[in-house]
Amino acid sequence: MYCPGFRTQAAPLPSASCDGSRTLAVSAFSGSSQRRISCIHKRFKTCARQNKLLCWAGTASVRFSTQREVSFGESHKVVGGHPSLGDWDVSNAPQMQWNNGNVWTLEVQLPEGSDIEFKCVKIANSNAEWEDGNNHQLKVPSGKAMVGFEWGKQDLSVNGDGEGPSQQQHANGNGPLQQQGPQTQSGAGSPDSGRLPTEQWQGQEVAFMRSNEHSKDRRGSWHPEGLEGAALHLVQGDEKNGSWLGKIQTVKELLVDKAERSRPDLDALACAYIYLQWISTGAIPCVEGGGHFRPNRHAELAKIIFRSLEWVIGDETASKEAALVARRMHTKLPSFTEAFTASVPLTRIRDIAHRNDIPQDLKQEIKHTLQLQNKLHRNAGPEDLVATEAVLQRITAPGTDYSSAFVQEFKVFTAELRDFFNASSFADMLAALRESLDESASQAVDKFLHAKGKLDGNAAPPLNDIVEALHSLTTVRANLAAGLSSGLRNDAPDGSMAMRQRWRLAEIRAEDYAFVLFSSFLNQLDHKGGAEGLAGQADSAWDLPLGAIVLGVRQMGLSGWQSPECMALENELTAWQQAGEFNSHDTALRLKATLERVQRLAHSYTDQLLAVYPDRVQALGKGLAMDQERLKVFTEAEVRASLVFQLSKLCSLTLKAARLAAGAAEWDALVAGTATGKLMEVQRIEAGAVQSEEGEDVVLLVHEASGDEEVSATGVPLKGVILAHSLPHLSHLGVRARQEKVVFVTCEDKDTMNATLKPLIGQRIQVKASLEGVTFAPAPDTMPSSSPFLNGATRESFPVAQPGNIDKVGKASLVALAKATTASCGAKASACAHLAKLAAKTKKKGGFGTAEGVCLPFGCMEAVIQESGQGEQFQALLNDIEEASLEGGALNKACNKLQGLVSGLQPPAQLCKDIGKALGSDATVIVRSSANVEDLAGMSGAGLYDSIPNVALTTSGAFEAALASVWASLYSRRAVLSRRAAGVKQADAAMAVLVQKQLTPDLSFVLHTVSPLDGDKDIMYAELAVGLGETLASGTRGSPWRLAVSKSSGKVQVLAFANFGTALRSSAGSAKSRGNAVLDYSKQDLSISSEARETVAQQLCKVAVELEEAFGAPQDVEGAIVGSNVFIVQTRPQPM
Repeated sequence: MYCPGFRTQAAPLPSASCDGSRTLAVSAFSGSSQRRISCIHKRFKTCARQNKLLCWAGTASVRFSTQREVSFGESHKVVGGHPSLGDWDVSNAPQMQWNNGNVWTLEVQLPEGSDIEFKCVKIANSNAEWEDGNNHQLKVPSGKAMVGFEWGKQDLSVNGDGEGPSQQQHANGNGPLQQQGPQTQSGAGSPDSGRLPTEQWQGQEVAFMRSNEHSKDRRGSWHPEGLEGAALHLVQGDEKNGSWLGKIQTVKELLVDKAERSRPDLDALACAYIYLQWISTGAIPCVEGGGHFRPNRHAELAKIIFRSLEWVIGDETASKEAALVARRMHTKLPSFTEAFTASVPLTRIRDIAHRNDIPQDLKQEIKHTLQLQNKLHRNAGPEDLVATEAVLQRITAPGTDYSSAFVQEFKVFTAELRDFFNASSFADMLAALRESLDESASQAVDKFLHAKGKLDGNAAPPLNDIVEALHSLTTVRANLAAGLSSGLRNDAPDGSMAMRQRWRLAEIRAEDYAFVLFSSFLNQLDHKGGAEGLAGQADSAWDLPLGAIVLGVRQMGLSGWQSPECMALENELTAWQQAGEFNSHDTALRLKATLERVQRLAHSYTDQLLAVYPDRVQALGKGLAMDQERLKVFTEAEVRASLVFQLSKLCSLTLKAARLAAGAAEWDALVAGTATGKLMEVQRIEAGAVQSEEGEDVVLLVHEASGDEEVSATGVPLKGVILAHSLPHLSHLGVRARQEKVVFVTCEDKDTMNATLKPLIGQRIQVKASLEGVTFAPAPDTMPSSSPFLNGATRESFPVAQPGNIDKVGKASLVALAKATTASCGAKASACAHLAKLAAKTKKKGGFGTAEGVCLPFGCMEAVIQESGQGEQFQALLNDIEEASLEGGALNKACNKLQGLVSGLQPPAQLCKDIGKALGSDATVIVRSSANVEDLAGMSGAGLYDSIPNVALTTSGAFEAALASVWASLYSRRAVLSRRAAGVKQADAAMAVLVQKQLTPDLSFVLHTVSPLDGDKDIMYAELAVGLGETLASGTRGSPWRLAVSKSSGKVQVLAFANFGTALRSSAGSAKSRGNAVLDYSKQDLSISSEARETVAQQLCKVAVELEEAFGAPQDVEGAIVGSNVFIVQTRPQPM
């Protein structure tokens, strides 16, 4: 079998072998229990307390459970009088895990026979809300125990694994009560059974009846008004159809009948998934529809829907979001194996209902509570499985004495019904596949079941065993995914379709079981000290967490989520794991970079769920009159129930450990200084995003930035920016913030950021950023809005340059680069001319090179406008942008009109021919702006005007279109606002154009000849990325290599390792290097070789010194490295 992009057999981890030939290392956490607890957890109050706890004969695995709805981002903790519960310290207490149905669970180890008091605490934005009333009191039983409780109520429901019935424990004592009715949280299963406990029944509880009291009346209301598309279809269909069969028919019509080529789009898939999820959990109840339709009708509909879903999954033109939703929807459909498509399926219940070895009252309850004798054959629905599970729980409860033959027969029927609803355990699903597996795949299943067996019933399994199970599970899933990779033929026979459904469901359940294993791994890792316990340990201690992350990333790839990215990350993590030395600063930073990239991958999955579901949930929920709280938590449920959620948690823990090992701060200062203002939260920096009182100083908490934003775009007195992800320091946004003296910090850790800043939103705060770190505090009333930036200079002490006099030509023409001056072609072109002369002088000394080029001087654009007969219109629009107001979109409209006029110009074709003569007729060029309002001291204009790379002169019209686009960028809204802020008249702005041969760089870089953070003149600071420089300049998500070099000593300091996911390659290279390429840093010299980093850093430092001396001031330099040669493409005065 072959799985594209992935090995069909999961390769052994560097630290593991599932055949037992090598034991996974856990030496970091070895030693006596007393030493482990006291040194790692550090939670005991006194030595006497510690000794007392160690005297208990054994420990019990206690699983706490409660059901409570909270808002998005809020959580619960169990806090109590034991170190495992934080010793009444909320900050040390363990957090409960959220499951579907708003069920919160927590598993901890407590001393058997001990008396424990505890309370539940809700955590919201770092604030703790304790439940009311007295403490819960628990007498810890032996073995394993389930402890259920309700918020604010004292009684506990305690289920042990010993003999005897369940017990209710009261605040005033412990004692048995009459056994309660059966649990109706059907379908949840347990990790031991291989079933994921995320599907909680939210419908009506089972009522045991001895006569037919069922009602066909329907509850609810329907509101189709205002809906359209898929949501409208489902609401109208649900109103007409009360039975499960009718609702499935409605879904079939949407996904198959109304879909083009029976391949539904994302909207139909997402709405159908939401709808089926609510049905499967009972949130949308099903009732009898009045007809007589056996389960084979449901099975036939499921088969038709399954085919369409598989076509979407296998369609390379479908979006990955559509494939993701289609794949998960399989779990909401019934089985259509031969047993269920038979004319009279599920007949065993009839024999059970007529048995003579069961009491008459039970026989009546089976007949009327379940109505399985008749209802299942008329109108089957999810509620039938709930009722069956409840009966099974009742007849197998401790103390019951039913006929063993009857019980066994009912168990067989329950298994059949689970199979029909595709709710069988994972182990049962794998057993059903045996006949279709080859020898290798069958052996992989055996190895997994053996590893799983070591975990079943073990509340605190060794990390070794968990990773062994995860490793063998991933191999099983890879085999299943490989078998499914060929896609579904249009003419596939029914038998093949049914077997494919089994394979698909087992593959999905493998992902779900990985969720369970990750949860267990995280719990055990937390018990061993978490990030703090890992940081500083020997390399072997990192093997298991890193191995688990590798397997988690591989699982994401098997789900079809960014498979090339997953493979690259797997390679990097494996390489760093093998290299070790995590206590070294540089290697810890390197691991940190890769883990941040894993986090971005996980966040991208979450972001897609947030893009797909919330709006559709609200629309469909409103149409079906669903409870608003249920709608609020739907997407969070999908996020938290995903493997990616657990992977992200493990990655966060390991990332924190890597930061600690590297001595790296969670906060990164791009622009140092102190800023004071009202903290306001926005999604991005853009006009209209900030609503504040006129003249009020503002500090913005920004959730996302491209790196090309304009700081002044907010239109408010902006004093500081706090960005919720990393950004290249020398990106356009970073440079602009530095030029405008706006304090700028970033933080990649969302938990840290939220905990620190969420409580301060809406308050005036003070931000201090420096090399030593970043601090936040409420601002004293007497604080100024901004403090000195560097060397006592204030923002107002930095003069803003004004454009000087320029010389305009009367006709579009070319100027040789060597003859370009600031007056004729702008500061950028003039600097490039100067660079070319310097390059010629330093070439023999191993200096730097420059790209060949020519210029279109000032006046060319205006000449083409006049020749087109649009001179008067151009002048009128130019006057408009000078006066247009920001309110009502007037400026937007004026800029759009002017840009439209300029971008539509048709430059003379002769220009392209002349450039071909100068640079080569088959050359690929970059068309760059060289305005008179950029690259000036105090007005860098970094990234404000366009540069168009990869323009092939051989492509008809390509150069002319690029030239017009660069001219038009002079009148973008951002550019106009920037000139307004600088006091420059719009009519004074002019655009020349620099055309240079396109380089094909291995690396691109931006450097500042003086440290941009603290102004240290001895330090050269550089940022580098693979491929073209747009990755750095535009602020692509991720980090570059950051290097600081002492000019006096040559000492190189690595500040960060690169983790951009892709590189932009130049089309001037080979065909294989075009476009975006996924990066694997385990193959990049700057990541794997300290010698390579030293060589490049010192080479750049030498060039920096030469440029600083030649231009007489600190420089902001852009360039490229081709092979071992350095090329400089631009230099401008460095903002200080």
